This record gives sequence, C-alpha cells and structure tokens, in this order.
Amino acid sequence: QSIVAGEVPDTLKDKRVVSLDLSGMVAGAQYRGQFEERLKKVIEDVQKAEGEIILFIDELHTVVGAGATGEGSMDAGNMLKPALARGELHVVGATTIDEYRKHIE
Repeated sequence: QSIVAGEVPDTLKDKRVVSLDLSGMVAGAQYRGQFEERLKKVIEDVQKAEGEIILFIDELHTVVGAGATGEGSMDAGNMLKPALARGELHVVGATTIDEYRKHIE
C-alpha cells in the first residue's frame, strides 16, 4: 500500500511486490524437474523486470530444501542464490525466529 501511495524511499518507488508460493509450486509438480523449471521461469521473469519486482516469500525457512527430490536436484535456496548474489533478484521473507535459527542460520 505504501509503495502504491508513493510513501516510500526513492529506491522502492515504482516497485511491485509479488508473492512467491513455493509450497504451491512444489505441490503442483508432477514430474522430476518440473519444480525447477517453474522456479527458473519465475527467476527469469524477475530478472527481465530489471529490479522492478520484489519477491515476497512467506515462511522463508521453507526455501531450504523446497523442491529437492533427491540426487542431482536443486532446492529453491540454491536456485535463488546466484541471482541474489548478482543483485538481479530482490527478496523479502517472513519467518519466525525459531524457524530462522533452525533452517537458515
């Protein structure tokens, strides 16, 4: 609401916050690699927006291990990491202190 109203610092003006439903992406994947393809497409779309999109991930601790189906598959955290490191992806997450300490720290 604050972004839409323009009541934010200049760095956040004209940004769009998009919620990323990882559990929905995992639940809907029927075949090996389907989750990875879906998440890869989201990452590409956000990169094309050139910093105009901020991803919101509720239950951020679920990023660790999300989508990993076994040997050779990547979880969401490892898929997001390169784009985050290059500054091509901006993420805001929400989790509890306990879940953060248990899964992320």
